[in-house]
Amino acid sequence: MAARFRVLLSALALSIVALSCARPPAEVAIPRTADGKPDLQGIWQVRNRASVDLEDHVARHGMPAGRGVVQGGPIPYQAWAAAKKTENAASRQTSDPLANCYLPGVPRIMYMEFPFQIFQTPDHLAMTFEWSQVHRTIYTNRAPAPEGIDFWMGDSRGRWEGDTLVVDVRNHNERTWLDMAGNFHSAALHLVERYTMTDADTIQYEVTIEDPSVFTRPWTIAMPLHRLTEADRIFEYQCQAEAEEASGAFEPEARTWYPGPSALMKIPPEWNGESAQAASKPPAPKGEIRRLADGKPDLQGYFMSDGGGANYGLGTHEVDFLTPPGRGVIIDPPDGLLPMQAWATIEAEDRKTPERGYDDPTAHCFVAGVPRSMYVPSPLQILQPPGYVVVLHERMSWRTIPLDGRAHLPDHLRLWQGDSIGRWEGDTLVVETTNLNGKTWLNEVGEIVSHAERVVERFTPVDADTIHYEATVSDPLVYTRPWTIAFPLNRQTDELLEVACHEDNQDLQHLKEIRDAARAKRRS
Repeated sequence: MAARFRVLLSALALSIVALSCARPPAEVAIPRTADGKPDLQGIWQVRNRASVDLEDHVARHGMPAGRGVVQGGPIPYQAWAAAKKTENAASRQTSDPLANCYLPGVPRIMYMEFPFQIFQTPDHLAMTFEWSQVHRTIYTNRAPAPEGIDFWMGDSRGRWEGDTLVVDVRNHNERTWLDMAGNFHSAALHLVERYTMTDADTIQYEVTIEDPSVFTRPWTIAMPLHRLTEADRIFEYQCQAEAEEASGAFEPEARTWYPGPSALMKIPPEWNGESAQAASKPPAPKGEIRRLADGKPDLQGYFMSDGGGANYGLGTHEVDFLTPPGRGVIIDPPDGLLPMQAWATIEAEDRKTPERGYDDPTAHCFVAGVPRSMYVPSPLQILQPPGYVVVLHERMSWRTIPLDGRAHLPDHLRLWQGDSIGRWEGDTLVVETTNLNGKTWLNEVGEIVSHAERVVERFTPVDADTIHYEATVSDPLVYTRPWTIAFPLNRQTDELLEVACHEDNQDLQHLKEIRDAARAKRRS
């Protein structure tokens, strides 16, 4: 009897196991957007050493050991290319494009040891990277790619296959590497990326790499991207700026750069009233305004600022030997002049001399700061993913503007682009930017801002294709009162491309020679 009972129990257990195996696995819950697509938004980072070497590798100087991410065997190089890879590895300290702070390219940017943030709309998926303020835009609106143009970051066109985002990346140049170990490609590179959420905090990232000029066959790398659940923003690592500051090639300016927490400068209370009065009346609409599903103005699109020559002087100015004329964009004070303190007036005049051209941070291809990035003569793309407004600048930099009412960063955390927080006041997006580092100039003629700068911007749509832009700058270290500029942002029909400023900078050496010659003359 006992034996028969044990047989029955065993049969029952086998039946339960069989039934459980027959059931499909429970579907993993992943976040989804309003249109039902997987919601990839968030801050992500790899946890591997693929940026060092895509294959298994032992430690070398400056290169920690790690496991590889190549699927199905070694990288299938052609014979000549295998020799070239070995040559690259031997000279990597000078030959690696990242050693010169150049754009990393795709796929390398995806597995560098720096976090990045994904923003998602029905037509675009934007990625902003901490490393050198690089960004990518993946178009999911079926728009055709531009022809005859190659890019450091390639051109990315995406489509959804079920719950997987599939991205074709083409139009690469041949100047990027795949890792520190010298793995490389040619301009014939074609990538197919696949992004699949395996749970709420993990994206499985796979890339098939095809380059018939370098490899004998296509090959694939794969790795998880992990959500940084404890992070609510990414910061900046301005590679070239940090390198030039460390070497002394970009010299500090004691009167404007942030010197540390002991130099806290507060905006005088009466300035708040003055700046509010200067921009209290938003312009009336002149036509139909595009709106999102929630009724907020839809600011999204590709825009060019009509900056009135502000990059060559905020006030009205005539043409001179080096700069074009400008109509002036200062609307307050009414006289159209910047209300500079005496020392700043002297410094601004000195910055106009040819020998000071080297000191303009944008001559080094550093980011322009706020508000200058809005009127540098280069287009920008505005996106409105849930909870944010994102501004991507063609002259490679980005701004993310959260709309969740968070507090600003602690005062001692200073950034080139500052810390921007947004809110809606009726149909006007109001953005307050603080925590600026004081290293930027307002334009090529050297008009001044310091680490005490606070900027309040107002983006007001006046019709379907025009945004009225205002920026009120309060900087008690430089000015005697706040001042305000205004100009339109005009919608264009093109797409954002890529300006690889630092990589193709032909002017800086000439500016340095002018500066050095002037210094030598003064010493003699």
